[in-house]
Amino acid sequence: MSLPWFSAELLRFRQTELEFRVRGDAAFLALHDSVRSAGETTIDGGSRSIRTDLRDRLTFVPVGSSVQGWHRVNGGVASVFAVHLTPAKSVREADDISEVPPSLYFENDNLKATLKKLQGVLDGSGINDHAYAETLGLLLLWELRHTADPRRSSPNQLRGGLTARQLRRVQEFVDAQISTEISISDLAGVAGLSHYHFIRAFKDAVGRSPYQYVLSERTRRAKELLLSAPGLSLADVALAAGFGDPSQLNRVFRKFVGVTPTVFRRETGSGLP
Repeated sequence: MSLPWFSAELLRFRQTELEFRVRGDAAFLALHDSVRSAGETTIDGGSRSIRTDLRDRLTFVPVGSSVQGWHRVNGGVASVFAVHLTPAKSVREADDISEVPPSLYFENDNLKATLKKLQGVLDGSGINDHAYAETLGLLLLWELRHTADPRRSSPNQLRGGLTARQLRRVQEFVDAQISTEISISDLAGVAGLSHYHFIRAFKDAVGRSPYQYVLSERTRRAKELLLSAPGLSLADVALAAGFGDPSQLNRVFRKFVGVTPTVFRRETGSGLP
């Protein structure tokens, strides 16, 4: 999965022995799910671990550092979910992670929960929505910064809100682009605000986060199409409302409406082609 300022990958492997090295222009955050029979991992050639049980452990490697080592896995399926963070300028101004130190196989419940949600976007078990994924990425940045400095103020302590004109422009943009991919960057740009300020201000104004609003508007458009165009298949409805596929339409529609699109159409008197 690739977005403008971060990418994510899920690596799964069975019985094997492998060597690895990660170094690049992006910060690296990984969630491990494996038990190795042997191995060694080091960061910058210094901090070293021969821990075998890596389940629910996290590794963070900042820009300019590197992690390397080797694993031997004797059975079962092991995995690593890795996020590569290259924040845009506007994101760095809100929460800079450049001073967060490297850390090997640490525990943090908040980061783990956010990474698992983001992994769900990638593997199809969660909500596959661009704005949702970007919101989770922004949350990762804040949680990383907060881990390094717990005194840092939380996002909900920011001040200032959306004007009526800003809100109207965002709503008009969502309505016009509902069938296409909509990102938090797009919406923040329309409002003329930084990512964090926009997310907080929008939730204050509307009562839900931007990604929840986009999903609710996609659901509203799907309902209109199900009622007004009985000849459309679920795949056509999903495409026109901006959902990735009918399965995503089903999951989100049921969350907001309480029934699947098929049941909704049947109960409102239209036949499903």
